[in-house]
Amino acid sequence: MHSLLLSAADLVLGARCPGCDRPATTVCRACARALRPHPRQAAPGALPDGVRAVGAVENAGVARSTLLAWKEHGRFGLLRPLGLLLASSVCALVGDESAVTLVPVPSSPRSRRERGADVVAELAGATASRLRGLGIDADVRRALTHTRAVADQARLAASSRSMNVAGAMRLRGRVPRSPVVVVDDIVTTGATAAEAVRVLTAAGHVPIGISVVAVTELQARQSG
Repeated sequence: MHSLLLSAADLVLGARCPGCDRPATTVCRACARALRPHPRQAAPGALPDGVRAVGAVENAGVARSTLLAWKEHGRFGLLRPLGLLLASSVCALVGDESAVTLVPVPSSPRSRRERGADVVAELAGATASRLRGLGIDADVRRALTHTRAVADQARLAASSRSMNVAGAMRLRGRVPRSPVVVVDDIVTTGATAAEAVRVLTAAGHVPIGISVVAVTELQARQSG
């Protein structure tokens, strides 16, 4: 309901395209072309060996401004194009699988208070809808929660991120036996995703990989 009210407010107050700042309820047609998915494998150093990470686009330009508008400025109407990007990333990761369980990286309690929602969980829901439209039996399980407060990863040096989230999550619910994919909006060093993988693996739910909307420029170069 919170997201619907914010989207309605966008229409009344005059929303603008996050890419070019022209009037638009979501992303204008021209900027949408810059958001066409081109899934590529990322190489975040914190991930365990053998765990694949796939992103739909590079975290730059229109993609970066769209993610910021959605995540930091409450533009929940942008869930539709972002869900499409994440769905393409999941498809590239799971291949011919007919079913998948998406486990979103949990937002911290502070983030939920500030943003009014668990934004990655909402993105996972939009993504699952897209996948079901493609014939994939997609489910979302908010199976992870934080056990303690963590600092904002974006404000930390790469060398400090793994320590910040180490042991900071636990399993809080059951996960189906279908292939499990950890989902997030952006992967940087992979420290947060690695903690999610650790918890799920310890509980016997080994993820087949991580899917994100965007990878950083560094990881895009590393993955070719």
